[in-house]
Amino acid sequence: MWELRKLNKYFRKYRKTIILGTIFLTLSNAFLVWIPILIRQTMDDIELLNQESDLGDHGVLQILFGPEAGWILGKGILLLLLASSLYGFLLFLTRQTLIVASRKIEYDLRSEVYDKLQRLPQAYYARNKTGDIYVRTTEDVARVREYFGPGFMYGVNTITRASIIISIMFIVNAELTLWALMPLPLLSVIAYWMSSFIHHRSNEIQQQYAKLAGRAQEAFSSVRLIKAFAREDYEQHRFSEESETYRKKKLRLDIIESLFHPTLNLLVGVSILLVLWKGGLLVMDGIITVGNIAEFIIHVLFLTWPIAALGYTLNLVQRSAASNIRIQQLLNEPEITDNATGTESDFSKVNIEFKNVSFRYPGSTEYALKNINITIPDGSRVALVGRTGAGKSTLAQLITRSFDATEGEIRINGIPIKDLPIDFLRSKIGYVSQETFLFSETITNNIAFGKENASFIEVENAAKAASVYDNIKSFEKGFDTVLGERGITLSGGQKQRTSIARSLIRNPKILILDDSLSAVDAKTEQEIVNYIQNSLKNTNVVQISHRIQSIRDADVIYILQNGTIAEQGTHESLLNKKGLYASMYNKQQIEKELAEL
Repeated sequence: MWELRKLNKYFRKYRKTIILGTIFLTLSNAFLVWIPILIRQTMDDIELLNQESDLGDHGVLQILFGPEAGWILGKGILLLLLASSLYGFLLFLTRQTLIVASRKIEYDLRSEVYDKLQRLPQAYYARNKTGDIYVRTTEDVARVREYFGPGFMYGVNTITRASIIISIMFIVNAELTLWALMPLPLLSVIAYWMSSFIHHRSNEIQQQYAKLAGRAQEAFSSVRLIKAFAREDYEQHRFSEESETYRKKKLRLDIIESLFHPTLNLLVGVSILLVLWKGGLLVMDGIITVGNIAEFIIHVLFLTWPIAALGYTLNLVQRSAASNIRIQQLLNEPEITDNATGTESDFSKVNIEFKNVSFRYPGSTEYALKNINITIPDGSRVALVGRTGAGKSTLAQLITRSFDATEGEIRINGIPIKDLPIDFLRSKIGYVSQETFLFSETITNNIAFGKENASFIEVENAAKAASVYDNIKSFEKGFDTVLGERGITLSGGQKQRTSIARSLIRNPKILILDDSLSAVDAKTEQEIVNYIQNSLKNTNVVQISHRIQSIRDADVIYILQNGTIAEQGTHESLLNKKGLYASMYNKQQIEKELAEL
């Protein structure tokens, strides 16, 4: 519950709208309580008219349909319509202020969560499932909104309506009021017990829903693999197990919630019976009128929703608190931040230096990189080669600050990389990952994503540089072709080249190619390599590859093994060493010759 205090900043932001809505809600309840009062006055006036008449009991119909009774009833109906209309209009204004404010708060909170997710390091995504992240940005945010919208509105409604009605009831007759309100403390105890149960169960249900959403997302993302291996039944079974667990947890909560309203109706019925019994005795004693009994019954009925809203509001607040804990956990995740004194550097020339850099992933005890010392002079082309898991991609990601070095330091132009603004640093980097990702957008938009306000000519030139221009023009809609999810419309090689074009369009000072030519043929690969050599002479190129043929012309080749640099040098010098690099090269040459047979 205390976690909800962290949301007070949103109350302060929209305090004027919330205060106005609270005033509207209070005024609406002030007009609502006039309805039973007007009914009581009308009944009492008719009763008084009957008592003053000489017609006795046999003339009741004549009195009811007489001119005086008609005037009393007409006036009562008119006032009732006026009170009801004002109540309804003010209630409309209440929702247009409080509920609208809650939607604005939901928008702000969702934007804050999404912005936080954009700034979190890759380590967060490595240890959290996509389904759980998705639930926090959707279901959890929606539940927190209920604290500001229905929760706050029903809370204010309960306080204002109950205060006004109970005050009026005490003014009429304190003894009858105590009898009418006698069952309510029991309802408060039941609501308190339910709230603690709901809080615990709601948290469990949200966690299980995250697992369920994650399972579904994983299945949808790998649907081609599932179909290829005919594992539909297996995946269906896994999903059904998670769904069944969710169903059981939800039903336990639904059972408790379903008991609340029958209990409420029972206690309200008891209140009405007490009003009729005690009120009848007071009428016979001449203390109150029959109209007062009717008034009290309507007051009790008007208290039904505030009392129900008390339990409902506690329910919403408990759910909101459970969801807000999960959101605050996300918002409190540590980010990769800039040094407060960081300044932008002159990137006309870029010299990168790794000084005794070691790195291990969060939660791991083993080093992915150990004591790395590399210098990448301005305009040079460096290649990283090694077996899977040697640390090549990890080293490249340290340059982009996807992770920060555990030990040692990376400097650019002599400035520690942590002292450079992240946005500025990354704006100078073109990164093509080994896991190609394309948006479900047009090819033009996918390539232009690399540079803000890129022109179509720039898009075409980038496509030509990546040797994908001819492929795109062969499509029926050319650059306006809309790709399927994750670029499924294109072949593996076309996706890689489109990703390369997306990086080339920004004319980067540092270009990182993380095994991004693995799916293209040798001829196309050579065209791209030639473009890099001839047109990106002032760009630092860091190329990761398993194929030595594509990196043999690099200025320096580093061979990584178990997170350390095993060998380094040019292609020729490494061959002459007859070490690990030469062994890899000879093996690939044999494989190439066998493939050509």
